Amino acid sequence: MSSPILTLLQQAISHHQQGRLQQAEDLYVQVLQIDPRQFDALHLIGVIAKQRGDTQSALNFFAKAIAVDAKQAKVHCNLGAIFQEIGKAAQALACYDLALSLQHDYALAWNNRGNALRELKRYQEALESFTRAMEIQLNYPEAFVNRGICLQELAEHAQALTDFEDALKLRVAFPAAHFARGFSLQQMGLYEEALNAYTLAMQSQTAPTVANLAALHCNRGMVLAKLQRYSEALLDLQQAQTLRPDFGNAYLQAGHVYRSLQEPEAAIQAYQAALPLAQDKAQREQIEYCLASLGAVPAPSVAPPMYVKELFDQYAAHFDAHLQTLAYQVPRLLQDAVQALDVTEVHRALDLGCGTGLCGDYLASISAHLTGVDLSENMLAKARARKVYKELICDDILHYLALPAAHYDLIVAADVLVYFGQLDDLFGLIKNKLTPGAHFAFSVEESVTGDFRLQVSQRYAHSAAYLQQLAEGHGLQLRHSSRHSGRHEAQQEVQSLIVVLQKN
Repeated sequence: MSSPILTLLQQAISHHQQGRLQQAEDLYVQVLQIDPRQFDALHLIGVIAKQRGDTQSALNFFAKAIAVDAKQAKVHCNLGAIFQEIGKAAQALACYDLALSLQHDYALAWNNRGNALRELKRYQEALESFTRAMEIQLNYPEAFVNRGICLQELAEHAQALTDFEDALKLRVAFPAAHFARGFSLQQMGLYEEALNAYTLAMQSQTAPTVANLAALHCNRGMVLAKLQRYSEALLDLQQAQTLRPDFGNAYLQAGHVYRSLQEPEAAIQAYQAALPLAQDKAQREQIEYCLASLGAVPAPSVAPPMYVKELFDQYAAHFDAHLQTLAYQVPRLLQDAVQALDVTEVHRALDLGCGTGLCGDYLASISAHLTGVDLSENMLAKARARKVYKELICDDILHYLALPAAHYDLIVAADVLVYFGQLDDLFGLIKNKLTPGAHFAFSVEESVTGDFRLQVSQRYAHSAAYLQQLAEGHGLQLRHSSRHSGRHEAQQEVQSLIVVLQKN
């Protein structure tokens, strides 16, 4: 390398490292005027373009650099980062693999490779890649955070916390680690600790992006709402909206807070503001469902599957403990009703919407083969730990019942029909799954103002007359019906109907 080029490069790199991008770029250009095929200048102009968000220029300069020297691992790694930024994870992964074939101990490439694998939902491989990065570079807090985020994708929040805490030991003022730690604590129902983590994330920000700061305010608002500190929650959510007027989730969460405050008009306004900002059809259906529960739009026949899945995915970690505070009685009431009919032994039983398996121990004691079906994988993980189910299936209930699978001698649905309004289709599918003489035991919340209605709680209530009509229409005999307090909510008893039908 000639002396003028070397001098210019040294000056340019010094400017680059100090963040003086324009000065650095001007000097790289001078290098290229002397030698248009100078690798470092081509590569580093590409890096500057990447830093500025000029994706196309970055791609062009990286391609020119590779044409000069394709055996430089760093340019393939940077090219992979560009592909990853534009959502082409598979192409990014190919770049990282090529970089690692050239330099196997390249910690940054291992870390970036893990991120690409995570986006491709190849989680175990991603975890191995992050671990490899940390083995090569012992002081690598970013890799700890990225591995923790991957564990979050697997709902392994307790294990993820260890990675975030290790990252914070390496770098105390690390906003990304505090934020990720807060998210895991939030998912685990540890709201006070989550609030502290989000606050630390906010305090450790030096030059936060608008998007990051808005996300912090939104998540902190959600945690404050869980702690019933609603006024503070609204302040955070409103700040998120101010920072990002297109942040649909901030309006959606504000709607939830207003609903908790029993301010329906304000809740409707917040949900209506969230609706045009919905990210996809599933989120739009969830917002419309919230509006329907307040009477602002017609109610759908069933709750949106994604609403139910997200509700219970978030609820799973502290579901059983929370139900104790609600004096939840439905599983015991269903067990009593079935036992009163002298149903003591069945071959196959189905626990519809099994959740964490609160009915599992009893059903396993009277059945040779117990199947559980639920839409929430996080809830199924809790049910799996009970080790009483022969099989657990993650599926939408209507879809599962429509499959040409096994028939059952007993089907139980505890607090499941509260997410269905019109029950005719469901009863038809269940009838087809029952063997002759088999029983269907379920609970509903009682409606005294019509066949069924969507309540402000976002659960449906059904009348005893409607259930009787459905049973007769589907050739099912009413064997038991009783009225009980199924649980408490907002310091009031929720009246439930416990029903057992038998196939003729």
